[in-house]
Amino acid sequence: MSIFGTFITYPKNTSFDGEDPDEHILYVFRRSFITNFDWIFAAAIILIVPIIASTLLGLLRFQQQPVITPSFSFVLGLFWYLFGFGFILQNFLNWFFNVYIITNKKIVDVDFHGILYKNISEAPLRNVEDVTSNVSGALEVIFNYGSVYVQTAGERREFEFENVSHPAKIRDIISDLVAKKKFGHGL
Repeated sequence: MSIFGTFITYPKNTSFDGEDPDEHILYVFRRSFITNFDWIFAAAIILIVPIIASTLLGLLRFQQQPVITPSFSFVLGLFWYLFGFGFILQNFLNWFFNVYIITNKKIVDVDFHGILYKNISEAPLRNVEDVTSNVSGALEVIFNYGSVYVQTAGERREFEFENVSHPAKIRDIISDLVAKKKFGHGL
C-alpha cells in the first residue's frame, strides 16, 4: 500500500476530522494519477523556460552590452522558480488531500482547496439512496477512471467522487456496504 495510491484498502495509521472512536476506515480514494499529467506537463514547461530564455537573452546585445545583467537575470530566475515551486506544491497538495473515505458507518468527502481551506462532508451509509458511476471519454475508458455519484437523503443531497480509478468497483463497494447497513446482509 502506498500513501500516494488512488485506491487504498484498509489504510493503516489514517484518520480524519470527525471520526468516531468505533469507526474504521475501509477505503480511501483520490483522483486518478493520470489526471495530474496536465499540471505536471505545465510544471515541466515552467521549469524549462528560464533555461531557454537565459540562452536567448544571453545572445541579445545592445551596443556590445548584455540586455539583461547577470544579477537581474539571477533575481528573475529565482522568482520564476519560486513561482514554479508554488505551482507544483499547490497542485500536488490539491491532488493528495482531496480524498473520499468510506468507513463502516459513513461516506466522507474531504475537499482541500489551498492551504487555508478544507471542507469535510459526510453522510451515514443508511442515508444512501442511489449510487451511479460514470466513465466518459477516450482517456477515461482507456485508463479506467471516472466519477461516482452518491445520492443521499441527508442535508447534502449528492456526493461526487470525481475522476477516481475503478469507478464501477467503487460503486459496487458502496452499494454492498449500504445493503449490509440497511438490510443486515453479511453482518
